[in-house]
Amino acid sequence: MVNGTASYGGNTTTPSPFSTVQVAILGFMYVLMFVVSVIGNTVVCYIVYQKPAMRSAINILLATLAMADFLTTALCIPFAVISMIAQNWIFGDVFCKVNAILFNLLVTEGTFVLLTISVDRFMIIVQRKDTLTPRKAKIYIVISWVLSFAVVMPPIFGWGKYSFESGQIQCSLEWPSQNKLDLSYGIFFFVLTFCVPLLSMGYCFVSILRTVRRNSTRIQNHPPVPGGVMTKMHRPGKMNIDYSFKTRAFTTILILFVLFLICGLPYTVIRFHLLFSGYADSLSYVADVVVIFVAYLNSALKPIIYYIRINKFREACVDIMPSWCHVPHCLPGRTIRRIRPHVVYEVDKKFVTSSL
Repeated sequence: MVNGTASYGGNTTTPSPFSTVQVAILGFMYVLMFVVSVIGNTVVCYIVYQKPAMRSAINILLATLAMADFLTTALCIPFAVISMIAQNWIFGDVFCKVNAILFNLLVTEGTFVLLTISVDRFMIIVQRKDTLTPRKAKIYIVISWVLSFAVVMPPIFGWGKYSFESGQIQCSLEWPSQNKLDLSYGIFFFVLTFCVPLLSMGYCFVSILRTVRRNSTRIQNHPPVPGGVMTKMHRPGKMNIDYSFKTRAFTTILILFVLFLICGLPYTVIRFHLLFSGYADSLSYVADVVVIFVAYLNSALKPIIYYIRINKFREACVDIMPSWCHVPHCLPGRTIRRIRPHVVYEVDKKFVTSSL
């Protein structure tokens, strides 16, 4: 029930901090996020599957990321919303474990795929080794799924426990502070699925930014001069390469990383708080509703980022959409960059990273 005493797995708790109107508003926001995520991520997967030109290694990885987001939204959000409205888990203990495994599995898979994409950008820009092929991308995807299953399955065999606890809106890991075995799995899970990927991706992006900045500075300070003859087009200190197009794809991946950080960090902080304090905090329900919403928001925002940032994806979306659905030219995602014939594009292999 919304107002009054709510029960969670047979335990009586304090009244819900949300009124009926607030629950209705939250429910509407969850439903809207559900619709955007399902439609957007389905379109991403459909485009990569249907159009051979879109089946590059990076696009296959992005499609896998979209599939994980789609499944997270479709298989987990409805039960979180129902639990929020009912103030209880009404689907039984067995499905509670299934729901927790699905949520952790799909979130972990999405994290590992994003890590793979980040390492690929690091290899291309910093190490100058563009070795990722569609075949290798598929192998890495299989490995990521295997690792994700390996990380989330131990509670089924006794190391850790999935349950629905007071102050939550969906099933997740149980955090008994006295049980050192389950406590160790909780630490293991969040270190392996969030802390290690976060540090690894952070290192990749810092290295990439330093490399891009260093190469850009070299190009600005040492413009190549054909035949050693200085002309008006090659004045010292002027940049004669449009370097921005080389970093556009990297910038998109960086935005995805920042989104991962913003959406995943609150959830992780709350879980680590519960790891040591348990569920005694009366504010944990409000916090859980907010952090779960933010965590799911990650899946809904990614297709919007693809549409705004990736030209080929935007063009493919326009092709499959009816005319009345097209985004007006004045809105984001419809900007067409002008070709400037007067700009000379001189490329020196010594300073050029792989085209992104």
